[in-house]
Amino acid sequence: MKKLAIFFLLALVPASVISLAQTRQDRLTGHVYYFASDSLRGRAAGSEDAAKAAGYIVREFESIGLKPFYDDWYMPFTKKGVRYKNVVAVIEGNDPDLKDQYIVVGAHYDHLGVKNDKIYNGADDNASGTASVIELARILSARRDQLKRTVVIAAFDAEELGLFGSTALAEKMIDEDHLDVRLMMSVDMVGWYKATGTLTLMGVATIKDGKKVLESDKINLKFVNFEWSPVTATDTEGFAKRHVPTLAVSTGLKSPYHKPEDDAELIDYEGLDKVTDYLSDLTLSVASDGGFAASGKVAGKHRGTLPVFEAGVSLAWGNTWFKFPDAAFEGKTGFTYGAGLSFQLNFGSERRWGLRAEPTFLRASARYPDESDLYSSTLKYKGNEILIPAQLVFQRQDGAFYLGFGGYYDHHLKTSLAVDQTIKTGGYGVSGVFGIRAAGIGMEYMWLWPTSPFFDGKSAPSVRQGTGLFKLYKYF
Repeated sequence: MKKLAIFFLLALVPASVISLAQTRQDRLTGHVYYFASDSLRGRAAGSEDAAKAAGYIVREFESIGLKPFYDDWYMPFTKKGVRYKNVVAVIEGNDPDLKDQYIVVGAHYDHLGVKNDKIYNGADDNASGTASVIELARILSARRDQLKRTVVIAAFDAEELGLFGSTALAEKMIDEDHLDVRLMMSVDMVGWYKATGTLTLMGVATIKDGKKVLESDKINLKFVNFEWSPVTATDTEGFAKRHVPTLAVSTGLKSPYHKPEDDAELIDYEGLDKVTDYLSDLTLSVASDGGFAASGKVAGKHRGTLPVFEAGVSLAWGNTWFKFPDAAFEGKTGFTYGAGLSFQLNFGSERRWGLRAEPTFLRASARYPDESDLYSSTLKYKGNEILIPAQLVFQRQDGAFYLGFGGYYDHHLKTSLAVDQTIKTGGYGVSGVFGIRAAGIGMEYMWLWPTSPFFDGKSAPSVRQGTGLFKLYKYF
């Protein structure tokens, strides 16, 4: 009865008074619970449920007093025959010299929808980021007289399908309208601050004096120079590939990422409020600082084309075996492993060609047949070798796939094989390589076909040493 009475009393209070009484944390909580409610069925990109989420964002932006960045609140775009829409707002800067420079702050509002009759509500991913951006916009709107640069507030559709919404905005702003974007910040999964203990900022090195610009005593920050993972990406990518400084903002992957359990009751709302407070201060600072500038550095995964010269380190493992050309016979393989360096000079149109050299120290082993039984392979070969393969490679523009052919030299440092023959100090042959890579991290397989004999001397048996290697490498 008491609760019912309170409800009727609240019903008599004007909505504007209730709104004033709400704290920012209350509003953040309300946003997340709406976006992550079962009624929106996971906000699948391009769906009616996602459209409801977009409509909610528009109403919030209107109540804050924002203006649409384009003629309409919605920025429609089509991908693979399906129509999607971003919601894009603007808070205009006041400085005559800086107002035509743009700071973009965005979060994707779509999620995975319904799969196998389970709703993927996406409270952390990314109701949390969308809620934070709405409240950040509220703060900046109230302090718009302090802004020198113009701030664009974006809610992206179709991130989960391949960063479609943010890429569409980057294409529109930079490629078509040729606008001067000075920073893009993606707020993606920021609802688990208490669990992780840090707010991670990836892309710090793309900003001149980045750590100094971003430091704060309000919140525990983790600085990461560049986005590097070859298997993850966020809405910064479309802008970063156009050489705009970017920050990917997140509290990490502690939440039930891409699982049905990512629900609103698990969000740390006090932490989300801290994150929003920090991000609004940061955006205001960057939009008001005439000295803010790019560092000129770009993450490897965002370069688009390869640098002229690359250097890195590698680990290798695989097999070595002996070939007997005259007998069309091969001995049993042995395990081979090692480590080395990797160098590549890239050239030609869009850097599609490369000269690759990979000096590698190997600990090789193989089985050699006993003279009394060619099929026994009872004798063990062990050797310390310096392998120097060199190839001409043809590659995709960003180096994601490549294929190469060339030669190699194999220098034997120390060998052990119980036969009455002298092992040659060095051997050579033909090599081939196929590999994949992203963000400077690569995996390849290398074939080594010997053309020189393994033993020294004219009377020695015709034997060749073959090797196949998997290599994992990292370019710096």
